[in-house]
Amino acid sequence: MPEVAVIEGPGIFIPFPDAPKRPLPLDEVRISAGFPSPAADYEDNRLDINDYLVRNPVSTFFFSVEGDSMQGAEIFAGDILVVDKSIRPCHGQIVVAFVDGQRLVKRLYRRNGRVALLAENPLYLPLEIREDQELLVWGVVIGKFKRFGA
Repeated sequence: MPEVAVIEGPGIFIPFPDAPKRPLPLDEVRISAGFPSPAADYEDNRLDINDYLVRNPVSTFFFSVEGDSMQGAEIFAGDILVVDKSIRPCHGQIVVAFVDGQRLVKRLYRRNGRVALLAENPLYLPLEIREDQELLVWGVVIGKFKRFGA
């Protein structure tokens, strides 16, 4: 995990540009989610999470997730989202947005002059953006980290 610094309050993290890289072991053998397969010899390959998820370190931030509005997109409370500010947000992407100063993670809907932020949980209605509301699409979600209770 890259070294991070807290900025702008709890839940927002930015990697230090000069953070030391810490490659982790990566086995070439894929893991079966079905029936067990014969094990292959262990190969000492390394996976650097920075190289895997962070394309543009200067514009990449990490956000902690609260709530259940994006569970249909496999985003749950406690997950850490990887958000890239340098990517131009497009219709259908999951974004971090500020609506009247409130930070949200939602799917961006932008079609036929209509702009909305959509939850991925049927319990939540679409958030239609009205002309009197301030919307800032801050960045595009490009990945996430999830910690299991082990």
